[in-house]
Amino acid sequence: MQPDLKEWLIRSFTDPKSVARDLIGLNLNANARFMAMVLVVVMTAILGTLAQLVFSFITKVDIGTVTPPLTVVGLQGALLVYGAFAMSFVGQRFGGHGKFPDALLLLTWIEFVLMIGQMIQVVLMVFFPISATLMSVLLVALMFYLLVQFTMVLHGFENPVATGFGVILTFLGSAMIAGIVLVSTGLVQMPADPASL
Repeated sequence: MQPDLKEWLIRSFTDPKSVARDLIGLNLNANARFMAMVLVVVMTAILGTLAQLVFSFITKVDIGTVTPPLTVVGLQGALLVYGAFAMSFVGQRFGGHGKFPDALLLLTWIEFVLMIGQMIQVVLMVFFPISATLMSVLLVALMFYLLVQFTMVLHGFENPVATGFGVILTFLGSAMIAGIVLVSTGLVQMPADPASL
């Protein structure tokens, strides 16, 4: 099956479950899935850096040192891999049958869709700077919507409310674990106690 990216993008809004089924049905090998993830992550990193520069130029706000694209690539790649692990592992604990490779492919597609939205955001930012915040909120909402729909297809779940609740709990749990790891490794410093100053 030769994918029609434009048609799949449209269906990601109108019928995301069918897109998830088509993605899984491609039966891509491990190398193809990995290369797709790397390509999307690299493009997203470049676009993200461009968005920061455009925002700084238009608003005249000093955003400080721009995060190097290579660092962004590493972070986003790690997040996608962890997200795929959490998506498959947690779903299986609740009776789902989804597997890590399919979860990684689905998350890569979500990242691609969000990247297209980010491209629109950069263009809007040039003409309507205030729209950047609204667009960011819409992209977060779209990410959650696609996560719920794709998780249902991946694991064969039928209840969108329960699935959405599971996605939120998994996200909060992951954020808590990440915070503990970052603080314990010294990558993030805890704020000093004012009383001790």
